[in-house]
Amino acid sequence: MHHPLILRLTGSLLGVGLLLAGLVVWHLTIDAAGFFGPSWAIAGTLALWMAGRLHRRKATTLVTAARVLGGGAVIIACCAALSLGAFLPPIMEIWVSPVLGRFGGAAAFGWLALAASITAYDQVTATERWRYAHIATLFGLAASWVWGQTGRQISFPPPPTTVQTITPALNFLLLSSWLLTLLIFILTYRARRTAQQAPPWYHRWCLHWASISALLGLSVGIILRSPVAFWSIPPLLLTVASTAAAFWGSPHWPLLKRWGANIGWVGLTLLACGLLYCTTTEDLEIVLARNTVEYRVRAFWQATLPTLATAPTSPGSISGLVTAADGTPLRDAQVVIATPTGAVFSASSDQGGRYQITDIPAGNYLPLATSHGYHDAGRSGLAGRVATVRPGQTATQVDFTLPPQASLQIPETAELQLDSPTITAIAGLSNSATIRRSFTVQDQGTTISGGLIHEPAPEQGTGPFPIIFIVYPGPTHQWEGVSAPLAAQGFVVISYFPQRQLDFNGDLHDLELLLQLIATGRLTTRGNPTQIALAGGSASTVYTYLLAQQIAGTPTARNVRAMVQYGGLFDLYHFRQRWTQGAVTIDPGISELEYLLIAFGRPDTRPEIYLRFSPHYRLQHASLPPTLLVHAERDIIVPPDQSRLAAMQLAQLNIPHQLLLYPELEHYLDISKHDPAQFAMLDQTVAFLHQWFNTR
Repeated sequence: MHHPLILRLTGSLLGVGLLLAGLVVWHLTIDAAGFFGPSWAIAGTLALWMAGRLHRRKATTLVTAARVLGGGAVIIACCAALSLGAFLPPIMEIWVSPVLGRFGGAAAFGWLALAASITAYDQVTATERWRYAHIATLFGLAASWVWGQTGRQISFPPPPTTVQTITPALNFLLLSSWLLTLLIFILTYRARRTAQQAPPWYHRWCLHWASISALLGLSVGIILRSPVAFWSIPPLLLTVASTAAAFWGSPHWPLLKRWGANIGWVGLTLLACGLLYCTTTEDLEIVLARNTVEYRVRAFWQATLPTLATAPTSPGSISGLVTAADGTPLRDAQVVIATPTGAVFSASSDQGGRYQITDIPAGNYLPLATSHGYHDAGRSGLAGRVATVRPGQTATQVDFTLPPQASLQIPETAELQLDSPTITAIAGLSNSATIRRSFTVQDQGTTISGGLIHEPAPEQGTGPFPIIFIVYPGPTHQWEGVSAPLAAQGFVVISYFPQRQLDFNGDLHDLELLLQLIATGRLTTRGNPTQIALAGGSASTVYTYLLAQQIAGTPTARNVRAMVQYGGLFDLYHFRQRWTQGAVTIDPGISELEYLLIAFGRPDTRPEIYLRFSPHYRLQHASLPPTLLVHAERDIIVPPDQSRLAAMQLAQLNIPHQLLLYPELEHYLDISKHDPAQFAMLDQTVAFLHQWFNTR
């Protein structure tokens, strides 16, 4: 007869061996990140169920092996559902917890909740029922939360989190705590009326979740400085009072002492809720912080652990169908897949909406589809968003359904306020005097401020003059070295700096509103609303690309005759790839750009922002007006190869364009620097605009 310790040790080794064998088999044969968490959750619960059956037969070795296998599988499933593999060494992440595993997290947590619920029902003692009911509730809430948050990622980035955006969740927590507290009082009253020896297990369940809801609501409210948080205090006090009433004067008063240990359960649950929130939420600030931490941790692992060489594998491919929401196949839609470094594989759909992307390295990806007039979309169907590419194989039925993009309706109530005009000029520059005024627009409770209008001096006549609508990457008053010289050349220059802090949908709404006000002649009486040019500089050129595509096919688009992009960003995927390779060095003076690039996350796990900032994959025939691309070869912010990529793409689409490169300049147009090359840039910009303003 073997010693029990030897039997347990043997069983533990057997369980670990089975766990490792399962991971190896998964990685070599399946490796589908979207199914990783659910598969291991199912395997873990089945192993634990088997351990219970074997326990009755007193098979110590097999029971221990099943428990180790089941517990390990459940832990692995939870880690994958929370995407904790992103913080592991890369070699461990590949085998133990794929970073895209959270897209199967809802199913994994849902299965664990179901298994815990069945186990709770099957228990005899009240303590065991309460324990498993507690676990089932936590897993059920986690499943609902992860399902909602993974669905939100496709629309990343959301607006910055405010008290208003978090109020619905706060109200849910407060309502839950009040309802559970009311239920506790009902159960307490019933127990006293029926002279129960001790409250039932579900009384304790209500007590715990009332306390947790109230504590979470109080914490969130205090962090956001919301007065609503104080409504969490009464449920906490009432919960304590009802607990005392349930035991006061009964022979089971000593049982209350055990409840002190249950405070630990409340604490652990709060910690679990905090971990769940920080690892899966799509709230903007947490996502940016999480991506930054992930980048720093992975950089640490790469610096401290040797890189293991892997045998090269043959690439694979994906294919599928791109349709509109009504089922109509979409032609010329772009499907894009990105690797962790930013390398992109893409293909265009044919007339039947079908596409195929080949030569993709094996791995797990989040493919995206984009098309003019539609919102970007991830993979649709029961398989989830993750597409797994196996060596030498084609992943079929990677389909996309794109929702239509609604056009902006400008309300008649939009109010415009123009400040008093002043005369401004660039110091040391002759013939640069312009009329300058600021403007403010009120639209449905939103204030659009900080914009400037520069008009030609009165001696140049009453107009009407062509209009240039410029989107700057900083406050407009800092860029008057661009606006004033252009206005002095006979243009009305209207400039604006998007101010919504990563709320790109809100910024695009503001820009489209301003453009329509320009096109209707409301922002200036000296401008010609039928001759408008869009212009942008540096990263703000993404806004002008998006704005031009947003209005394509509308009456406003007919008034936009040309576009000028100074030092423009055209492909954020390519920018990230070059930066990862060390070919792009961001100047320390603008380190915020590097911090933001890190905070955006990896192109393979957070592709939404990269596709949105990559007009390269969004353009179609006639989606842009004639475009002037201007870039300085010594640009330390956006490398000149971005404009070269743009020129090649515009040539392929037969969009009229011109590329100007200046070898000795560092960034773009700013006449206040009095550089001869800057004057040449100004002259060529003016010549290009007049060419297309005079073309019907």
